Amino acid sequence: MVFQITKAYTGTMRIFYALTFDEKTLDTIQAIQDSFEELLEKGRRTASSNLHLTLSFLGEQDPRLLPLFKEITYRLPSNPICLQFTHLGRFDKAGGSILWLGMNHNPDIETIQAMLVKELKASGIRFSDTPFNAHVTLFRNVRLAKLPPLSSFWGNAQALHLMHSHQVHSVLTYTPLASNFLLEK
Repeated sequence: MVFQITKAYTGTMRIFYALTFDEKTLDTIQAIQDSFEELLEKGRRTASSNLHLTLSFLGEQDPRLLPLFKEITYRLPSNPICLQFTHLGRFDKAGGSILWLGMNHNPDIETIQAMLVKELKASGIRFSDTPFNAHVTLFRNVRLAKLPPLSSFWGNAQALHLMHSHQVHSVLTYTPLASNFLLEK
């Protein structure tokens, strides 16, 4: 794989590892967002290009560590992952909650996430190692009386990425810096 940085970065970069989804799964998640939008008193929808499942948030990191982060990406398993999305949840915050889509326990995700954390720690990377809660953020700054019901559905992860979180023309953008596509063996 060719790794290329198209912009000269200075200072630190806000980065994280994430799973992204195939088109069918993205379409289903967007349909869920569409159906819930009218129920919200307020809230900001996650752009379809930013829908993902965070495996590990590294925060601000030195760009000189990118080759190491990239290498860790390629060392992780690339087996297909099927996901069963089963429920909604929210993280309550003062300015409004984060509304998220949750899933059944998935040993494949748990294994990859544990391997990732182990690799990061073994490499001496400093990051916030908070308890893992597999979810996809649907909306931010939400005001909602109660969580609506959700019909469970199956979806597929498409790739594992090292992502750069940054602003492009004042729009939050997640740019893949390294990718490990999940393929049938």
